[in-house]
Amino acid sequence: MLSERTLLTFLCAIIATAIITGLMLADGATWPNALIVGLGAGGGTLIGVTSLISKSKQP
Repeated sequence: MLSERTLLTFLCAIIATAIITGLMLADGATWPNALIVGLGAGGGTLIGVTSLISKSKQP
C-alpha cells in the first residue's frame, strides 16, 4: 500500500501535468508538444514535492 506522502507526491505531479497540458492546448499548441511540456512540468513538480517532503521531519 502506498503511504500518504507518496500518494500526495504522485497526485501533485499528475495535477500539474494535466493543468499545463490543458493550458498549452488552449493556447493552440499541438497535442504532442503540449504533452511534452506538461510531462516536463509534472516531472519538475515530482522532484520539487519529493525534496520538500524529504526535508520535513517525520512525526
